[in-house]
Amino acid sequence: MHPAQSAPNAAAHTITDVRYRRLDGVLHQVVEGRAMLVSPAGDEVLTLNRTGSAVWDALADGGDVDSLAVALHAAHPTIEPEAIRRDVTAFLTELEGAGLVVSE
Repeated sequence: MHPAQSAPNAAAHTITDVRYRRLDGVLHQVVEGRAMLVSPAGDEVLTLNRTGSAVWDALADGGDVDSLAVALHAAHPTIEPEAIRRDVTAFLTELEGAGLVVSE
Protein backbone atom coordinates (compact mmCIF):
# COMPACT_ATOMS: atom_id res chain seq x y z
CA MET A 1 0.00 0.00 0.00
CA HIS A 2 1.29 3.44 -0.92
CA PRO A 3 2.05 5.59 2.17
CA ALA A 4 -0.52 8.18 1.08
CA GLN A 5 -3.21 5.54 0.82
CA SER A 6 -5.19 4.17 3.68
CA ALA A 7 -7.21 1.05 4.07
CA PRO A 8 -10.74 1.36 2.71
CA ASN A 9 -13.09 2.90 5.27
CA ALA A 10 -10.28 3.19 7.82
CA ALA A 11 -11.31 6.72 8.77
CA ALA A 12 -14.98 6.38 7.95
CA HIS A 13 -17.48 6.38 10.77
CA THR A 14 -20.58 4.31 10.61
CA ILE A 15 -23.90 5.90 11.41
CA THR A 16 -23.89 4.05 14.73
CA ASP A 17 -20.74 5.95 15.76
CA VAL A 18 -22.54 9.26 15.37
CA ARG A 19 -24.37 10.89 18.24
CA TYR A 20 -27.08 13.43 17.58
CA ARG A 21 -28.32 16.24 19.76
CA ARG A 22 -30.81 19.05 19.44
CA LEU A 23 -29.35 22.22 17.99
CA ASP A 24 -29.22 25.05 20.51
CA GLY A 25 -31.84 27.67 19.75
CA VAL A 26 -34.52 25.36 18.36
CA LEU A 27 -37.82 26.30 19.95
CA HIS A 28 -40.19 23.45 20.63
CA GLN A 29 -43.58 22.97 22.16
CA VAL A 30 -45.58 19.77 22.58
CA VAL A 31 -49.28 20.09 21.78
CA GLU A 32 -51.48 17.01 22.19
CA GLY A 33 -48.47 14.71 22.08
CA ARG A 34 -46.98 16.26 18.93
CA ALA A 35 -43.85 18.36 19.02
CA MET A 36 -43.79 21.57 17.02
CA LEU A 37 -40.27 22.75 16.20
CA VAL A 38 -39.22 26.23 15.13
CA SER A 39 -35.80 26.59 13.52
CA PRO A 40 -33.34 28.99 15.17
CA ALA A 41 -33.82 31.43 12.28
CA GLY A 42 -37.58 31.31 12.88
CA ASP A 43 -38.26 30.69 9.21
CA GLU A 44 -39.44 27.09 9.43
CA VAL A 45 -41.96 25.26 11.60
CA LEU A 46 -42.08 21.48 11.63
CA THR A 47 -44.85 19.51 13.33
CA LEU A 48 -43.86 15.96 14.25
CA ASN A 49 -46.07 12.92 14.58
CA ARG A 50 -46.08 11.06 17.90
CA THR A 51 -43.17 8.81 16.94
CA GLY A 52 -41.07 11.73 15.71
CA SER A 53 -41.96 13.55 18.90
CA ALA A 54 -40.68 10.58 20.93
CA VAL A 55 -37.37 10.74 19.05
CA TRP A 56 -37.19 14.51 19.59
CA ASP A 57 -37.85 14.01 23.31
CA ALA A 58 -35.10 11.37 23.51
CA LEU A 59 -32.67 13.78 21.86
CA ALA A 60 -32.83 16.05 24.92
CA ASP A 61 -29.86 14.06 26.24
CA GLY A 62 -28.48 13.21 22.80
CA GLY A 63 -28.34 9.76 21.34
CA ASP A 64 -27.25 7.55 18.50
CA VAL A 65 -29.38 5.69 15.99
CA ASP A 66 -29.12 2.38 17.82
CA SER A 67 -30.13 3.70 21.26
CA LEU A 68 -33.03 5.65 19.79
CA ALA A 69 -34.19 2.64 17.76
CA VAL A 70 -34.04 0.36 20.81
CA ALA A 71 -36.17 2.79 22.81
CA LEU A 72 -38.74 3.04 20.01
CA HIS A 73 -38.83 -0.72 19.56
CA ALA A 74 -39.59 -1.13 23.27
CA ALA A 75 -42.59 1.17 22.78
CA HIS A 76 -43.62 -0.51 19.49
CA PRO A 77 -42.56 -4.18 19.73
CA THR A 78 -44.66 -5.29 16.75
CA ILE A 79 -42.53 -3.23 14.34
CA GLU A 80 -39.37 -4.88 13.02
CA PRO A 81 -36.24 -3.45 14.68
CA GLU A 82 -34.49 -2.91 11.33
CA ALA A 83 -37.47 -0.94 9.98
CA ILE A 84 -37.35 1.28 13.06
CA ARG A 85 -33.60 1.75 12.64
CA ARG A 86 -34.03 2.77 8.99
CA ASP A 87 -36.79 5.22 9.89
CA VAL A 88 -34.78 6.73 12.76
CA THR A 89 -31.76 7.13 10.48
CA ALA A 90 -33.84 8.85 7.79
CA PHE A 91 -35.58 11.07 10.35
CA LEU A 92 -32.31 12.21 11.94
CA THR A 93 -30.89 12.95 8.51
CA GLU A 94 -33.98 15.04 7.75
CA LEU A 95 -33.72 16.93 11.05
CA GLU A 96 -30.02 17.56 10.50
CA GLY A 97 -30.69 18.83 6.97
CA ALA A 98 -33.33 21.19 8.37
CA GLY A 99 -30.81 22.56 10.88
CA LEU A 100 -32.66 21.22 13.92
CA VAL A 101 -30.13 18.65 15.15
CA VAL A 102 -26.37 18.28 14.89
CA SER A 103 -24.26 15.16 14.70
CA GLU A 104 -21.11 14.75 16.75
